[in-house]
Amino acid sequence: MDEESPARTVRFTEFARGAWRPQEAFGIHTLDATLEAINGIHADGVGAQRPVDFVIVTGDLTDSAQLNELQWFVDTMDGAVVTPDSGEEDGVERDVSPSLNPKLAYDTTGLDPEIPWYTCFGNHDGLAVGNFPINRSSPWQEDWFAPLLAPVADFAGLHAFDLRNNDLVPAASWSPAILLGSGIPLFEETFRLDLTAIEAGPIVSDEARRFLSKKDFIAVHRASSTQPPGHGFTAESLASGATHYSARPVPGVPIRLIVFDTVAESSIYGIPAFFGVLRRAHFESFILPELDAASQAGEWVILASHHPASDFDCGLIGDRVRTVEFRNAIAAYPNVIMHLNGHTHQHRAEIVPGPFPYLEITTASIIDYPQEGRMLDVFLEKDGETIRVESTIFSHTESPTTFSAESFRRARIVAEAKAAQEFHRGPEDIKVGDGLSDGDFSIRLRR
Repeated sequence: MDEESPARTVRFTEFARGAWRPQEAFGIHTLDATLEAINGIHADGVGAQRPVDFVIVTGDLTDSAQLNELQWFVDTMDGAVVTPDSGEEDGVERDVSPSLNPKLAYDTTGLDPEIPWYTCFGNHDGLAVGNFPINRSSPWQEDWFAPLLAPVADFAGLHAFDLRNNDLVPAASWSPAILLGSGIPLFEETFRLDLTAIEAGPIVSDEARRFLSKKDFIAVHRASSTQPPGHGFTAESLASGATHYSARPVPGVPIRLIVFDTVAESSIYGIPAFFGVLRRAHFESFILPELDAASQAGEWVILASHHPASDFDCGLIGDRVRTVEFRNAIAAYPNVIMHLNGHTHQHRAEIVPGPFPYLEITTASIIDYPQEGRMLDVFLEKDGETIRVESTIFSHTESPTTFSAESFRRARIVAEAKAAQEFHRGPEDIKVGDGLSDGDFSIRLRR
């Protein structure tokens, strides 16, 4: 997350939790600490016949579809040195100990090179702040912008420059709400943003902040130094800009991973489009043929997308596949094991009924509390007809770094304040707990 980008809506923070978070500067550090936890699970499994076969990130690799944010993510996965500072590199001026300064160059550990990783395309990877469609008509990417309705633009602070200015432009040389690497004005006790201390004005522009295209998303994955090459994206993906693919993630194991795209490409002018959309053409030309091919090849199937299927009933007009139709179609295939997704930042798992019930599993985010991931073990039992799926929640907090511990502390404060507000009780009466969130289970699916 580029917390200093001018293409943000931080003035919405009192109304939308995701507009600004006190832990957001620690994003790569929390990601890296989570990767270290995965590496530990993998190391424990080597020799015990249960190492980590592959990792999948269920979308929202970035916060606001910016090229620099995506590069920071991939570099962290690759174990490179990352400096999460943009515009003027003023992070060195932050008045904190270097051991707690998230804006300095950070030598990431990365994911163990033995472990292949894959990703999904999320709404924050394709839309400005995950909500607003981007106008990409200009041949110069630094000029790409996200138009807002005038009242929304005014509230975001864009009219401080020009009453006609209704666009978010990440590569701009001005910002409606200046946040600097040298420090963020906040109330120390509550970690709430001090909006009275934030002004609009000129900033140092940064071309790396520019909005990315789907081809950029694919190209950065294909330039990664880790495995597998392209992380599911092929040369054909790059040529077409299609952010869906299928793969055989575990050599010698008949499992097909089918990753599909659920991001809304357009909406009514200025209306947020964060919800999931399954376009009928995508369903019929990619998902169903892949399922048929997997059946013919004798493969089990894991589906993955950013949005859960429940989102497919939300908003947006057009020819799309709704929730019930999707679930009914998937449950007609005896070889489908589960549909993995994210988006909600909360753990959830359910068995979708039908002729061949399957699991739909939503896993929480590592930017918000509880900052957890999910380990899934899949077994084919001796009868050859029963699949057992075991879920175990894990977190970087089991062996945190200094940075990730601070990230978690801030995320927890935000979660407790939110809970207190929702239940009309004092923060001292609301404790969200130290333990891992509910999400551990063992389920058998008979075929």
